[in-house]
Amino acid sequence: MARRKYTGRSEEAVSTVVSAILLLALVVALITSINVRYVPQWTEDAEHLHMRTVTNDMAHLKSGVDLMLTISATGSNSFSAGIPITMGGGEVPFFSSLSSSSTLLLNTRTVNMYVITELGGVNQDTGDMMKDMGSVDFLSNNDHYPNQRFSYECGGLVLGQDNRSVMKMVPHISVTKSLNDTIDVTFDAVKLGGLQRTMSSNSMEEVYVASRNSVSVYDGSTLVDEITLLVESENSMAWQDYLNKLMQDSNLDADQYSINSNSTAVVLHISGDEGADIRPMLNVHTFNVSLNVL
Repeated sequence: MARRKYTGRSEEAVSTVVSAILLLALVVALITSINVRYVPQWTEDAEHLHMRTVTNDMAHLKSGVDLMLTISATGSNSFSAGIPITMGGGEVPFFSSLSSSSTLLLNTRTVNMYVITELGGVNQDTGDMMKDMGSVDFLSNNDHYPNQRFSYECGGLVLGQDNRSVMKMVPHISVTKSLNDTIDVTFDAVKLGGLQRTMSSNSMEEVYVASRNSVSVYDGSTLVDEITLLVESENSMAWQDYLNKLMQDSNLDADQYSINSNSTAVVLHISGDEGADIRPMLNVHTFNVSLNVL
């Protein structure tokens, strides 16, 4: 009579292996599903949070220079400040430890300004004094959230995305009409000097700003017939929208000013009534900017 083989333990071993394989397959499927369906959204949210942080950092850069302008009005000596910029973001704990990098660019773009006044048919302009106004640009390199560009130029902070730009924090320009119909045009222009620099990073970098000098071009003691402001910048859309809003709030009549623009420049022209009735006050403040790299 043939002996009967006992197969219970073999079946239990096979069952254990199959269970382990099924469990492993379930875990792999779960991880794959999370990486495909959820991690991109989490990464986009993290990159969005990073962009909000950068907005605050660039706002602190603009506010820091504004504070220096206020202090300079008191006749204080030279001063400087370092503003940290958060370059990396977008990491997702436990799933993605990689953070996106960003790029800082100092004085790599052409930004020019010209102020032209006319009195009795004679024109006077600022010439080269307001050429090469400089800029600090932040360019993101996101994987999921739309890339954005922050630009500090001429005292204003511009946010750019795709082919559009908007002035997030305005420069120091004011246009007001007094009770005697005199038009006061006041402008504190910020000019950034220093070497051209470009740096890509995913950590923390510091933009170092140091005051150099201030020059008064028009002190308000002379009235003129007409004044023209020309801004040459790739952010002309932001400047156009800003100047439109500025003039709408100025109480000037529609026939007393005009604004024209194209993709690289915007022109604001103001003409008063007959006779000299525009009082220009223009100061150009120069700062050195650098990356505080050891």
